[in-house]
Amino acid sequence: MEELARQQAVERERARIAKDIHDDLGANLTLIARLGDLARQEKTVERVDKMASTARQAVKSLDEIVWAVNPRNDTLAHLIDYTGQFAADYLHAANVRCLLDVPENTPHREVLANVRHNVFLVVKEALQNIVKHAQATEVWLRISVTRQALRISIEDNGCGFAHAPENALADGLRNMRQRMSEVGGDCQIQTQVGAGTKIIVEMPWSAD
Repeated sequence: MEELARQQAVERERARIAKDIHDDLGANLTLIARLGDLARQEKTVERVDKMASTARQAVKSLDEIVWAVNPRNDTLAHLIDYTGQFAADYLHAANVRCLLDVPENTPHREVLANVRHNVFLVVKEALQNIVKHAQATEVWLRISVTRQALRISIEDNGCGFAHAPENALADGLRNMRQRMSEVGGDCQIQTQVGAGTKIIVEMPWSAD
């Protein structure tokens, strides 16, 4: 039964990887090809710029997929380092100040690929929501590690909200909660109008 469960977990992971490649990388490369055709026909600078931007996004998507599936990255240190670097780079590009508070010495602990990837995607979704909807100028990313859990807090000084509207923001918040639930974790959202938003992600594990 344990071997069957292990094989099923591997198959689910392979299916997820295939979906990521198809949805992210495949779509971007298809768009690049289409833009190349249009640029050749119209000879416009705008088309070429869009191609370059899409190509860079495809490279980032590929980097995330490779990071997620590489077993050498199945550690807590890799998760914290990669997440912190992504936040710093992404927010800098969006002209939002990023303040990081991460452990200086990360304890050695294995983090399975599906857990590692889902935690990262929740943080990524939170940062994308901030840039798109929060009108924030600063974001604090705090990561702490205890014997009980990994805790990640993403807090912004943006506009906040009373109720998430039925749009992409609401879908994103639901996806974040669902991702953490699927790996046995939790995602809490604290916000009020005019007082920013704080998202707390917790991934418990058994004490050593």
